[in-house]
Amino acid sequence: MGKAQQTITTTDKTIAEEDAGRGLSSVSTLAVRVAGFVPTRVDMRFAGTPEQQLGITLGAVLVYVSMHRTAATIADKWAAAAPLARGLSHALPQARRDAAVAAGPWLLSAMVRFAGTPVVTASMLTPAPGRDVPPLLRMQVGPVTWELADAVAYTSMLNAWRIAEDLLACGQTPTE
Repeated sequence: MGKAQQTITTTDKTIAEEDAGRGLSSVSTLAVRVAGFVPTRVDMRFAGTPEQQLGITLGAVLVYVSMHRTAATIADKWAAAAPLARGLSHALPQARRDAAVAAGPWLLSAMVRFAGTPVVTASMLTPAPGRDVPPLLRMQVGPVTWELADAVAYTSMLNAWRIAEDLLACGQTPTE
């Protein structure tokens, strides 16, 4: 049986312990700062069935969405932030990108599942005087906050959300 069975058993045991009130773990917020072209990918599984699942990779964040309404809400609010995005530089030069997106010697990624109608807000962050950080567009989607340093990052992520919305619209189930 090996390690696979042990992993399943360990996971089941952990879930049972959390259900019994022995422990609970929760991530309440996640902040992601991006500059330049954000690599995105959209994958659909089981389209048109109750089990449909869309995975959208936005840089280091993998988001799962299963309902068209959820993706439409996020895409619409993201598009509505276009007037704020006009305050961003088109594309930050590499030296300014490094200052805007400080990263350590580690790799970090996250997986999030959005459901229902998440609260989506947009605001501009202006840097404090004397700081080498550019103005940032802050897009908060539920517990995830994306801070976008330039228009290229905004556009690449907006396009991914629109694709996600379109794919889920095609695969809507009659009960939505």
